[in-house]
Amino acid sequence: MSLVSSLTRGYQGLRADIGGAPAPWDDYWYGPVGAPSVAGMRISPDSIKRLSTVIACVSAKARAIGVLPCLIYTDLPDGGKQVARKHPLFHVLHTRPNSMQTAFEFYEMLQGHVELRGNAYAEILSDSRGVIQELIPMHPDRVRVEMLTNGAIRYQYNDPLTNNTRTLLQDEVFHPREWPDQMQQGQSRIAMGMDVFGVALAQQDYSGKFLKNDGTPNTVVTGTNFKDKAAEDAYRDAWVRSTTGENRHKLKMMPPGIDIKTLGVKPADFQLIEAEKSSDVRICSIFNVLPHLVGVDAGKAATYASVEQFNLMHAQQCVLPMCVMWEQVIQRDLIQDDRFYAKFSMASLLRGDYATRMVGYATAIEHGWMSPDEARELEDMNPIPGGIGKKHFRPLNWTTLDASPETGRSSAQQLGPAEGDDEQEAENGSGGDAGQQSRLKSMLQLLALDNAGRCVRREVSGVRKLILNERNSAHVADFYAEHYRFVCGVFHFKSLQQLKAKQACDERQKMLSSMLIDEDFVGATAWIEQVSLTEPQKLAALAVEGVI
Repeated sequence: MSLVSSLTRGYQGLRADIGGAPAPWDDYWYGPVGAPSVAGMRISPDSIKRLSTVIACVSAKARAIGVLPCLIYTDLPDGGKQVARKHPLFHVLHTRPNSMQTAFEFYEMLQGHVELRGNAYAEILSDSRGVIQELIPMHPDRVRVEMLTNGAIRYQYNDPLTNNTRTLLQDEVFHPREWPDQMQQGQSRIAMGMDVFGVALAQQDYSGKFLKNDGTPNTVVTGTNFKDKAAEDAYRDAWVRSTTGENRHKLKMMPPGIDIKTLGVKPADFQLIEAEKSSDVRICSIFNVLPHLVGVDAGKAATYASVEQFNLMHAQQCVLPMCVMWEQVIQRDLIQDDRFYAKFSMASLLRGDYATRMVGYATAIEHGWMSPDEARELEDMNPIPGGIGKKHFRPLNWTTLDASPETGRSSAQQLGPAEGDDEQEAENGSGGDAGQQSRLKSMLQLLALDNAGRCVRREVSGVRKLILNERNSAHVADFYAEHYRFVCGVFHFKSLQQLKAKQACDERQKMLSSMLIDEDFVGATAWIEQVSLTEPQKLAALAVEGVI
């Protein structure tokens, strides 16, 4: 093969990869493109990009992987883990997989290949010491996978820059794949859902052709009585001129006895819009994407109360499986060392709304398993100056199960004053009455918390029954009116505390009624579970407030 011929073929192959109309010398003109579907449309990974729902689904999943930071961790001897920033692969996986792409571009590109073709490939480039330096993406259509007799995988790659086929071994290729029917290669969602995509493309083409014809079905002129063919042709040409271009909406004059009839089925009668919605929902199902995330109306739109739960479902059911796939492929093809492992951080996808996050942080800090600085870090805030925010706190009236009189005060000692405590506090100038009142308040808080927990458990049980039986707002109002009377009877609230309890019950009644009206049963269930975590402390504090 001459040098000119080789360069020409390489240029032709490269042009086919970067898009545009096929060149005259391309094999496109000598054979069909894609596989035929039952709707008559030929389906290929490139042809279905004409569907907006496909673009939205692939983009949603590819961007989700692209925005998640990929970190390399190692386990600590005494438990826990830390980021291995000095690992040779850390920069490659987290920042720059190669000299041309950022990490976002690399993950988005390869995840798009996986979604449309079931496979993604990247050539592994290492230095003389065997340390991986770059990951160079390879287009799946240019890779042929072979299984050798010894069980190893070999890749035949037609390089578009040189138009030469190169052989790569298994340890030279990074190969994410999805839903493999064979061990060495994944399956394409496009091939498996070919008929669904074919119907969607046929519907889209029908709509386009209908609009190209000004949205008007075929017409037939009846009752004509022309004296010759020339008169008939002249009338037909005049009619076309009067109904197209600038004249399409002007007044038309019909000779006596002539009538106009339309042929074909109107889109409204054909229920084309409903059929297109059905195709969009099925496409979302194939790509495992919630319809509302890509603007598809599935009949039940996400409301303000349920959108957080839908986003959590997307993170858990769609993004998490992709992260696990990527993490395990990185471990198999790149790291190959059990001391280190890659992990995509999904913290940004699992964050709730601001109010819910603040309640969660308060509970975590109060119970001592988070420090204020750790919570501030999750909110992209700087630590508290002086190192105060690194301390962990717990309530004073708590103790560990293994505490003994020798190592710490018992629960009874914490709740009640020990002999001589008042005198000691008076000598220290701390005020015996104030200390006694503080200890009394802690004791009452503990006692009130038990009754508050009982009241909240009763409320949660009743709300669950309302959700299960799909009750209306009238049932909710009756339930919370009775629950308010029950709470006041348990704690014997004074008038001010009764008013505050009534306001709290009214707010929860409105929230639950709104979600039941919207039929947001998933969101209502999650909401009452959140109430069960936060309400006992609030109710106990209200009870103590009415006593002291």
